Amino acid sequence: MAKVIIHLRDYELTALNDLAQREYRAPKAQAALIIRRELQKLGMIPVETPIPTQSDIHPVDEPNQLEMKGG
Repeated sequence: MAKVIIHLRDYELTALNDLAQREYRAPKAQAALIIRRELQKLGMIPVETPIPTQSDIHPVDEPNQLEMKGG
């Protein structure tokens, strides 16, 4: 995998770190995701089929979920 060095202003790095933390990713992975999405949006690379998330596999509203009942 190739490496790219990107120079960011302090506030851009802070925003990237904040977004990465919010989405539970490393900042490098978050930057790679942002770049990949933009390239896909521009039609420069093919759109990849998304990988199912845990909530796609086991939706929260399934009847087998435990319910808390007050009493």
